Amino acid sequence: MEIIKLAFQLTISVGAAFLAAWLAAKRFRQDKLWEKKMEAYSALIDALHNMKFPPGEHFDFAVERRDINEEYSQELWDEFKVARRNVLRIAESSSLLISHEVLEAVQTMERGLSNANSAHTWEEHLDDQYAAVRKCLVRIKTIGARELGVKNT
Repeated sequence: MEIIKLAFQLTISVGAAFLAAWLAAKRFRQDKLWEKKMEAYSALIDALHNMKFPPGEHFDFAVERRDINEEYSQELWDEFKVARRNVLRIAESSSLLISHEVLEAVQTMERGLSNANSAHTWEEHLDDQYAAVRKCLVRIKTIGARELGVKNT
């Protein structure tokens, strides 16, 4: 009888140890996944911010009727192109980690950027570009906050 009691206690102890180890490993994987998602959203938000700046800067110069240095203008558009490639790369490469809504938001932004090419004025073109990027940025922040369980400020 004593052996049965001991075997039962041993079985319970081993089972509890395995359960605790399994739960700890599961929590570790969840935490690592959360960190990867956070990194992806942070990189995407940073790249979108870098995309938003050049059209905004050009718009300010145009509205204020100031001439923009050609070298500075080219530098801004080069940054825009790099940031745009980064947004597309991050959205595609992170598609296994983050919500499919992110890729949809980026595709909507791309359509908005394409539609900006049919603007009637340079200022309208810049404003349309800025608006497309800003809308995408707001949408991705909202999606990320929801998916990561953080407060969107």
